[in-house]
Amino acid sequence: MKKTKKFLVLGMMVALLAQPFGTQVSANAGVHSQPVLDKFEALDETVYTPATYRLASMEYQKVKELTDNPDATKEEINAAINALKQRIAELKVQNGSASLWQTYEDYFEIGNIYSGPGNLDPSTVRGALTNDHFNSLTAENHMKPDNLSYGNAGEEGKFNIFKGSNHVSDQLVREAQATGKTVHGHVLVWHGQSPNWVNGGTGGNYTRAQAKKNMEHYIKTAVEHFDTNYPGVVTSWDVVNEAFVDGVDTISEGANWKDYLRESNQSAWFKSYSNGMKAGEDPSDFIYDAFVFARKYTDAKLFYNDFNMYQDGKSKLVAMMAKELNARYKKEYPNDPRQLIEGVGMQSHNYIMDTPPSSVERGILNLLSAGVDLIISELDLFAWFPWNGEPTGGSLAGYKDLRDRGIEDIIASNGTEEQRNYWINRGITNGSEIEVVQAEVYAEYFRIYKNYAASIDRVTFWGLNDIQSWRRGHNPLMFNSDFSPKDAFFAVSDPEGYLGVDAYYVKPVPAPKVAETILSYNNLKPSYKNGKKGGNFISEVAKEMGPKNVFQNEQKSIKTGKIEESNPAYRKAVYEYLKSHPGMEGQVVIMPPDTFFETSKK
Repeated sequence: MKKTKKFLVLGMMVALLAQPFGTQVSANAGVHSQPVLDKFEALDETVYTPATYRLASMEYQKVKELTDNPDATKEEINAAINALKQRIAELKVQNGSASLWQTYEDYFEIGNIYSGPGNLDPSTVRGALTNDHFNSLTAENHMKPDNLSYGNAGEEGKFNIFKGSNHVSDQLVREAQATGKTVHGHVLVWHGQSPNWVNGGTGGNYTRAQAKKNMEHYIKTAVEHFDTNYPGVVTSWDVVNEAFVDGVDTISEGANWKDYLRESNQSAWFKSYSNGMKAGEDPSDFIYDAFVFARKYTDAKLFYNDFNMYQDGKSKLVAMMAKELNARYKKEYPNDPRQLIEGVGMQSHNYIMDTPPSSVERGILNLLSAGVDLIISELDLFAWFPWNGEPTGGSLAGYKDLRDRGIEDIIASNGTEEQRNYWINRGITNGSEIEVVQAEVYAEYFRIYKNYAASIDRVTFWGLNDIQSWRRGHNPLMFNSDFSPKDAFFAVSDPEGYLGVDAYYVKPVPAPKVAETILSYNNLKPSYKNGKKGGNFISEVAKEMGPKNVFQNEQKSIKTGKIEESNPAYRKAVYEYLKSHPGMEGQVVIMPPDTFFETSKK
C-alpha cells in the first residue's frame, strides 16, 4: 500500500512538471491581474471621454486575453497590466457642454456653417446639435458671388436674390432670424467662385474702370438685399477673401505686402485692376475699393479673410495691409469714426502636426498689432499632412471614423516617408490615440482663444461631423459620422479640464484700473495732449462709469459657479472707449490678453 502511494505521488509530481510552463504562469498571473481588471470593470463608461475609455478598454481586453492564454509569458502579461494601469490613469472625465454658445457667451460667439435647407431642423440630430451649440451661421457656399449672381464676361450681371426671392441664402438668413442667430456673410470679393461678368475672369480683358463699376454694383446689391429684407441679421461680412498667395512662412525685413498678392494668372481682380492704371494707382487697389464700397452700403462689421494665418510671414503681411489701408481711409474719410478694415478672419484649416498652438498665438499677436479685431473662421483640425494625405482618401466610400481606424488606416497616402508614417513613428497605432491628440490640440487652441477673447468676435467651425466635412478623410471635427461626440467636443467644452490645468482668473477691478492696465500693455501714458488741451484717460474713464461698477451697460464682474471674476465684455468696453477716444488719435491700441490682467489662479 505504501509503495502504491509512493508511486502515485511521484506520478502526480511528474505530470505536474510536465504541464506547459505558460499554464503555471497564466494561473499565477491571473491572481495578479485581477485587481486591475476589477478596477476597470467597476468604471462607469458614461463618466469618461469616449476615446480615453476606448483605449483603456483595448488594454483591458489584452490583459484578459493574455491571462487566459497558456502560451503568454510573464513579461507579456505584466506589460499589459502596466499598460492598462496607465490607460486608467489617463482617463479624462466628460464635461460636455449642453450648449457651446452659452459656455462661451462671455467670450465670443460660436459659429458653424449652413450647407442648405434642413440644417436647423430640430427634428434631426444635425439640426438639434446646431441649434443647441451654435449662435452664428456662415453659408458654406450659398453667399459666395457665383451663388448670388451669374453672367458671362461682357454681359450685365443677373442676381438670384431680389425682393421676395427664396434663394438658399434667403432661407439661411430667415432661419437664423427665427432662431436668434447672427449670420456672417461670406464673401463679397474673391478670386474664386465669382461670375465672369464682375471682373472678366482671368482669361478676360476688363479694364480697371469696368471691374470697379461692376464691383460696386455687386456689393451694393448683395449687402442691401440682406440689410433691407432681414435687418440686423447679417452682422458682418468677409469683404475680400484670400487675396494673398498661399504660403508665406517668413518675410524679409522691409517686405511690401503688395508683392505677395495673387497676380493676374490667379486673380481676375488683380488682372483687371492692372489694365488702365493711372499714375499712383496699383493693382492692389481692388482691396481698398471693395472695403470702401462695403462701408458705403452697409453698417455691418467688415473683415478681410485668409488662410495660413498661423504663418509668421503671412499674418505680418495682412497686418501691414490692414494698417496701411486703414490709414489711407482715415486720411480720405476723416469724418468716419470707424476703421475701414475692422477685423481679420483667421481661416483655420489647421493640421495637428503642422499648426502648433504656439504658431496660432503668434499669428494672433501679429494681426492684433494692426489694431483690428479677429474671427477664428473655418476652424477644423486635420489628422494627416500634407493636404491630400488622407489614408482612405476623401471619398464617402472610403470614409472611416477615427474610432474605427486600425494601424493600416492611419498611414497617410501622400507625402514623404516621415509624413506618411507620422503617427506610427511616434508609437501611435490606432485612430483612438489620434482622437485624443486632436482633442488636446483643440483644447490648447481654445485656451488661446479665451486668453484673447476681448479681441475675438467669433469662433466658427467649418462643419459639424466628420463624414459631412469638406475634408472628411482628415476626420477634422468634433462629432463622428453618427453625430456622437468625439473627445474634441469635450476638449472644446472644457479645455482646462481636458488638459488638467487651471483656468485663467482675472480679478474684477473697476474701469479706471482696467484702463491703466490697457495703457501699460501698450506703453502709453495716462495723460495725453489733444491740440492745445489735454487730459487724463484714467480720470475720463472714471467719469464714464455708471452706478454699481457698470461701464457702458456692461457689469464689472460675472460669476462662474461660486467664483466672481472680471467680465470680459466690461474690459472690452473700456478698451473700445480708449481706442475711439480723440486723445488716442494716431495710436494703435491692442487689447491685452487675459494673462496680462491675471492676478491669481482659481
